[in-house]
Amino acid sequence: MRTILMNRLVEMIWKQIYLCSFLMLFFNNVSAYQHDQSKVEFLDYSPELLKEYANGEKPLFLLFSAEWCHWCKVLESKTLREEKVYQYLNRHFVNIFIDADIHNGIYLKYRATGVPYTVFLNPDHSVYFKYSGVLYAEDFLEVIRGVQENVAVGKSLYGDDEELEAYLPPKEFNLAKLESLHQLLNDGVLDNIDWKHAGLGQGQKTIHPQLSLYLLENSSVEDQEQHLEWIIPALEQAIRHLYDPLEGGFYRYAETREWEVAHFEKMADLNAGMVALLQKVNRLRPTPEFEKTAEQTLKYLVKTLYSEELGVFLSFQEADTFYYFLNAEGRSQGKTPEVIQRIFTDRLSRTLLQLMAIEGIPGSFQLDQKILSSLDFLASMVIREKQIYHFYDMSNGEWETPGGLEDLALLAVVFAEAAKKYRKPHYLHALKKLHQLAREKNYDRGLQIFSDHNLNPEDDLEFHLEMNAWLALSFIENPRATDQDEKIIRDIIRYFSAIGVRLEDHLWDSKDWYFSDRYVAYLTAFQKLKKR
Repeated sequence: MRTILMNRLVEMIWKQIYLCSFLMLFFNNVSAYQHDQSKVEFLDYSPELLKEYANGEKPLFLLFSAEWCHWCKVLESKTLREEKVYQYLNRHFVNIFIDADIHNGIYLKYRATGVPYTVFLNPDHSVYFKYSGVLYAEDFLEVIRGVQENVAVGKSLYGDDEELEAYLPPKEFNLAKLESLHQLLNDGVLDNIDWKHAGLGQGQKTIHPQLSLYLLENSSVEDQEQHLEWIIPALEQAIRHLYDPLEGGFYRYAETREWEVAHFEKMADLNAGMVALLQKVNRLRPTPEFEKTAEQTLKYLVKTLYSEELGVFLSFQEADTFYYFLNAEGRSQGKTPEVIQRIFTDRLSRTLLQLMAIEGIPGSFQLDQKILSSLDFLASMVIREKQIYHFYDMSNGEWETPGGLEDLALLAVVFAEAAKKYRKPHYLHALKKLHQLAREKNYDRGLQIFSDHNLNPEDDLEFHLEMNAWLALSFIENPRATDQDEKIIRDIIRYFSAIGVRLEDHLWDSKDWYFSDRYVAYLTAFQKLKKR
């Protein structure tokens, strides 16, 4: 019975998401999602709030959302504003709204994938059911009625996440095993090329700059040529379907294998990576269209996603389905999608890592000056504050929310790369402080890796894989690395060197390639260590 219910819910969700993708694209232009105007009586998330409602009588409805997210607005306008829906939620649930960008720790805890993301908890806070995407009102109402009715009689549909096979870290450093991991990723990518429609896999389509750059820079000459044969058509499709020809910049991804139904959010880190990738491919196979698109994308970044007031790159521009289908004249009379007025430490760090890899940019862009200004903005926080923070709110001029392992790891690798590239002493100062904080706050002496206190390294292995990889890279690039640092590097590389079984599982499924960034960070650290 449980399996039947689960299959029914999953089938319902995917049918609705597929239908929404096409109907909403052409017939709706919803305003920005403001949950304080919602009919649902949402409580703003905090760790204390969850403790307050521990072991109550009602199930919990957790909604993960984001300011830039188009489908979050659709969920509000087409589902949560329906009287039957909000009345039922308000009567039978504790409703908690979570900004996924601000509260990324709990987002990671529930292994959320995308936004909007819905989690239903039993009153004891065990997971009842969770899913990504949008359901229309009638189907959503059927789901929440089922949740409430089952919880009322002590039934749980979903339970905790399926347990993965326990990870056993190797006791010895094994170079051959690491070489085989690189080859596994290389071959796995080549086995999963969509030669009919271009790109990777049979599902959603986007470009993965970090993966593509890694393969082009670390493969044999023969393999590099093979990778160019699929990367070039994928870039052509991305320019055709995911690129804004009027204002520049790439959208986040396309819903379908055929690169149709774009999600119109524009992310700074993705666009910075696209510039770096287009440049790299153009150097290997000169293509005027790629050179032009790289320049226009960079122009978009410095014009739209850079705050002249603060001298720092921002992270997101909102999606607006209606706006991006207008011609130039129509856009001139419409409202430009908003740029989110918050600076997220992790997102800015990823953006700067990609921007620092860009070469040969005309001086008119003043790119180095903008990168340096952004680095100084972060360095000021790292050096002056007693702790690192997750985001800066431009509305009040304050750093807010203590940063987690992801913020710390990305800051560390950014300042390691910045110190090497720009030779600024205060970047080394920032790096030294970050390494000190990592050792004091996050180092697990038993496992000999760094861990996030809110997560279990064994349960969230791939997250810790990436974050430890960034920290290992920051130690590798540190010109003042100590013997203790060298031991940390080798311990990190050793600990995760048996991760190939998890990678094989991803390559077998191959629908979603976002996992690849975590493995690429680790393999990049290994390649850097090998070349020393």
